[in-house]
Amino acid sequence: MRGPALIIALSILVSRVLGVFREMLLARVAGINAEKNALDLAFMIPDILNSLVATGFLSIIFIPIFTGYLVKNQEDRAWKFFANIINTLGVLMLVLIVPAWIYMREAILLFTTARPSPEVLELSVHYGRIILPGQLAFFAGSFLVAVQYTRKQFLIPSLTGVIYNVAIIAGGWIGRKHGLDGFAWGVPIGAFVGFFALQLWGVMRGGLRWRPVFEVKDPDVRHYLKLMLPLMLGVGAMFALEFVIKSFGSEFGTHGISALNYAYRLMYTLVAVFGFSVGVASYPDMARMVKEGRLSDLNERVAGTVDRMFAILIPAIAALWLLAFAATRILFERGAFGREATELVSELLRWYLPASIGLCTQAVLVRSFYAQERMWTPTLINTGIFLASLAVYGPVAHVLGIKSVPLVGACTSIIQVLTMGYIWQRLNGRAGLRKHTGNVLKSLLALALMGGALTWLGPIWDPILRELRLISLVFTACVSGVLVFALTLGIEILLGNQSARALFSERLSRLKRK
Repeated sequence: MRGPALIIALSILVSRVLGVFREMLLARVAGINAEKNALDLAFMIPDILNSLVATGFLSIIFIPIFTGYLVKNQEDRAWKFFANIINTLGVLMLVLIVPAWIYMREAILLFTTARPSPEVLELSVHYGRIILPGQLAFFAGSFLVAVQYTRKQFLIPSLTGVIYNVAIIAGGWIGRKHGLDGFAWGVPIGAFVGFFALQLWGVMRGGLRWRPVFEVKDPDVRHYLKLMLPLMLGVGAMFALEFVIKSFGSEFGTHGISALNYAYRLMYTLVAVFGFSVGVASYPDMARMVKEGRLSDLNERVAGTVDRMFAILIPAIAALWLLAFAATRILFERGAFGREATELVSELLRWYLPASIGLCTQAVLVRSFYAQERMWTPTLINTGIFLASLAVYGPVAHVLGIKSVPLVGACTSIIQVLTMGYIWQRLNGRAGLRKHTGNVLKSLLALALMGGALTWLGPIWDPILRELRLISLVFTACVSGVLVFALTLGIEILLGNQSARALFSERLSRLKRK
């Protein structure tokens, strides 16, 4: 990783560390009880609204159009588009938020397969109404961040998650003796400061041109809404996994949602650091390649990005698989979070890890379609496969219980990636793909070989970790994690993975220089 990708990766890593610390504080205060279930469930309606307005994709649609005008030296037209689209969609956002706030209880019941207990339902309604207004800050911040990305300014946008998590942690710590209200209030406060106020300042530093214009019939607005429609109707991979946790989690008792959420958050750390950072940093260049007609370069860029990402992601997955119990115990086992919860969450984490392969690849591959303004293709693929998977959760749950949620989710994400990859090469050809595809397959083979060894080692290794004191556990986990990471990387190199070899050589040369 270099330049923008490194900045984003480091900021996401800091954000995820803070996110894990946030979960640690939640685990200490609430564990996996009904109140924690209610807080997790409270995010359902804000998340659905976020997905409906495609808040997470607003910048993805915005960047190619805004960049197109900048490439043509039509800066005034670019800023008119910015003002018009943020004003028009802002009104739509308000129209959706107000009834969602009023009918929060009915909306939660509509999207859950098992009716939550009265206690959980009332608390989730209470927390949901506190959290919901933060969506306005996320919405506006998406455009402000996008403007900075087009200027190759990544530092200030990279602080969004850091400030957001700091606010939630501060709110939770201040109100820790009064339930989880402090955590809930930290969400809108962190969203306003990190996603809106700071990003507004970042844009103003380089010049901001906003005007009170509402031209719904403007060709750019129509084009934007045309591109936005498939994203509004579609279901993103990350949203799908979180939705399933909240919708199906109540089927597994009062601990179901919170246990699944703890495991998912740990797995998501890999996705954020290795997938999201690379995808976000690569997207502006992808959009520019399309605008400049360099489609062969785009093909090489996408394949190469996934290839290099796998070279380091696969060793990280192997290390986290080995350390699932140790990581869960070190991070969460204190206060209301006991040994039984540690056992459950660490097992679920291992079942979730294959999903990180699919989600990291999607973070890059989906953006490659969006850069070409092919919004419907990944939307139809992801949404269709996700909707089909919903019929599978019930039958698998009868056999595997709560483990069905991460297993089906992981299989779904991988099937989505394979389908998108096939469509991508049919649309854009196979030029430049052979070498990178070979490296990816070698990385997966290395994971399979290491996974077999770790599966054999697990029954021997986990009992040892259970008996260690905390300090010894931290030391043992760090050493063993580094060894497994290095060994998996070494297997990739022995199998002939050129990207893994280049990564190793680069790090070795830096160490020699130091």
